[in-house]
Amino acid sequence: MVALSGGQGRVARVMRTLILMRHAKAVRAHEAESDKARGLTDRGRRDAALAGAAMEDAGLRPSLALVSDALRTRETAEAGLSGFRLEMRLEEALYHAAPEGVWDAFSASEADCVVVVGHNPGLGELTAALIHQAHDGSKLARDFSGHFPTAAFAAFEIRGDLLRAAGPQLIAAWKPER
Repeated sequence: MVALSGGQGRVARVMRTLILMRHAKAVRAHEAESDKARGLTDRGRRDAALAGAAMEDAGLRPSLALVSDALRTRETAEAGLSGFRLEMRLEEALYHAAPEGVWDAFSASEADCVVVVGHNPGLGELTAALIHQAHDGSKLARDFSGHFPTAAFAAFEIRGDLLRAAGPQLIAAWKPER
């Protein structure tokens, strides 16, 4: 959806979709040469694929993936988002980004439906902040406002470009069963 803004011919987006997806289960720190080099476990690859299927089942259609440059986030995106026709961008700034950094990457993008594949605590904190801002007291919202597990995603309709005035609405979420 688009609307024209005041007289200058500029197009402003009215509503966009932001999908926050945490990387799937990765190998332990001592099993890799660095934190960025930690890849997914077999369970992680399975969970990432299930997350992608759950996104599709929820009717989400991301056209852009902004992905932290860590190996585990890249592998999560490859396993979980392979069924979507989308552009994938590796973003070094998303590696352990704070909530505001994740929001800034989303705001700077042009796509109407963006999935950000990143890390906690930033993703979990942004999810909790958007749920709080939406005044959503549903069970689904409560499940995601305190804990954002590996391979989980939360999708929001966003109105506006400023984090404090986003007008978010939680439209879908999924986490692996344990």
